[in-house]
Amino acid sequence: MFFKIIISFTLLLSSSLIANSSKPTLIFYCGTTMVKPIKEMAKIIEAKYNCNIKISQGASKDLYDSLKYSKVGDLFLPGSNSYRTNNLKDGYLLEAVEIGYNKAAIFVRKDKNKQNINLDDFVKTSLSSILCNPKAGSIGRETKEIFEKYKGKEFFYDAYDNSVEIGTDSRNLNKALIDKRADITINWRSTAFWEENNKYIDIIEIDEKYAKKEKLKISLLKFSQNKDIAKSFMKFSTSKQGQEIMKKYGFL
Repeated sequence: MFFKIIISFTLLLSSSLIANSSKPTLIFYCGTTMVKPIKEMAKIIEAKYNCNIKISQGASKDLYDSLKYSKVGDLFLPGSNSYRTNNLKDGYLLEAVEIGYNKAAIFVRKDKNKQNINLDDFVKTSLSSILCNPKAGSIGRETKEIFEKYKGKEFFYDAYDNSVEIGTDSRNLNKALIDKRADITINWRSTAFWEENNKYIDIIEIDEKYAKKEKLKISLLKFSQNKDIAKSFMKFSTSKQGQEIMKKYGFL
């Protein structure tokens, strides 16, 4: 199934490149959480450089597997810098720029009393929880680290066994709360500030000794066919205007 998805993705990219051959076309692999600011930046870069930017969004692991298999694309922005450091050995990720931070938080439905809710509630039955698969989205990997730092591996297993649903990425987690399929989750805090989420979700901060700030880095891909424009995008993302866009969407 995985290879069918990757092959379809590669064919889609190839068709897109052919259809827009009159302009340079950049492929940007972007974790779900960062799509909104990246889309806004992309419009500015497209207008300035007369190019097209195609954004492929999804779970960080799936995105890396896609670019590794297809060897097509220009930029990669995962939800956790570990997807860069752990894959540098493959040689596909070149220079990178840091564009900000994200941090995990406990998300609670607004119609629930958030007073006194903490990490221990993920092993109780008084509230239903959805958690992200640690082998899929970056927030899943972060959630695993938080639970293990908090009370060890046993707590991690108990929390996942207690969850009513396992999600795939940050968007999936938020939708479960909005649809009232679950009461609480752990998600990237920036997504709670988005217009479609902030009417339904409150956040509870997690102590930084358990939930550290995660660096967000855009990496240039080795097989990029548009390195000059890709580097211009990277430079813009660290500029004053680029940083204002990041803050607008709740990133630290």
